[in-house]
Amino acid sequence: MPGIRVLPAQDSAPVPSPPSAAERRKPHAPAAYRYYTTYGLRIGSQLELPELEALPPDTRPDIRVELGELPGQLDDAELSTPWLQCSHNRCQFLLDPIARYRIEEGRHIRIDRRLAPVGGTTVDEGDLRLYLLGSALGALLHQRNWLPLHISAVQTPGGVWGFTGDSGAGKSTLAAWLHYRYGWKLVSDDVGVIKPEEEHPTLYPGPPRLKLWRDALKRLGIERQGLVRDRTRTEKFHLNGHLGFTHGNEPLKTLVMLERVSPDEPASIEPVEGIEAFRIVMSALYLPEWGQHFNGPARLMQYGADLARQIRVYRYRRPWSLERVEESLIPLIQQIHEGAGDAS
Repeated sequence: MPGIRVLPAQDSAPVPSPPSAAERRKPHAPAAYRYYTTYGLRIGSQLELPELEALPPDTRPDIRVELGELPGQLDDAELSTPWLQCSHNRCQFLLDPIARYRIEEGRHIRIDRRLAPVGGTTVDEGDLRLYLLGSALGALLHQRNWLPLHISAVQTPGGVWGFTGDSGAGKSTLAAWLHYRYGWKLVSDDVGVIKPEEEHPTLYPGPPRLKLWRDALKRLGIERQGLVRDRTRTEKFHLNGHLGFTHGNEPLKTLVMLERVSPDEPASIEPVEGIEAFRIVMSALYLPEWGQHFNGPARLMQYGADLARQIRVYRYRRPWSLERVEESLIPLIQQIHEGAGDAS
């Protein structure tokens, strides 16, 4: 599958300076495990993950993340390139000069960080975590036959509403606006997971962080001091302890496709059903290439069709202007409250 992408997560946190290249090559005792939770999983990790909610040390993990050596190739690979190999239930990818990652059977991730840095520099553990919490966990979720969705989600009076759309569509900004202006709890930003084997489409959130551009922070009256700057986009900032995220897993009630219109066109929201609803669900998949590889196209499409039948799907079209957000929100807020009335 030459179209498979390797993506970083958009979440990182500062850590102490990493060891030098020479120190990383010295034999050392295995690192102790720390325990975390995200996406409804209990994770035991030898790599510290400050982005995630910590669990007690007696936790029995669903998956393990360990540091250690890896061979350059995956023996039973059905797909093999210099940087990526995949079999039916395993994959391995290389990020030179950061690390090599292997993901196996939806239960195990191994990270080999022995790569020699360019120019004698060291690899920041934040870079290791970017791709661990991005493509590596994304591949693992697909190996477990789950549906990771690229959405920002909010607990509204009408249940959990998720917002999806192209990059730059305003998913995170809209979620932040609904949180700060209306007091609605945040559920997830960037990625949330549906487990197709469950009777109801419960949304299991990812790391409790929200990412906003500088102009959105200013419009919401949020000071940048103390915020973590994004590692790949210097005008974007991470908010973590500043926000109110839910601490449970709730059914996804509604999925909304965000679309932009011209400045002179009024905002509108309309229900979508049938094949169009299915297309919106499928367009919301996170790393769909991994899903096709580990699930097969037929199973993945069945999962998407089932979810489209279980939830409401809308298309929300509005001019994109921070100065006109409240005006543009009128049809969306009205629909949310109408949905709350229908549910009651």
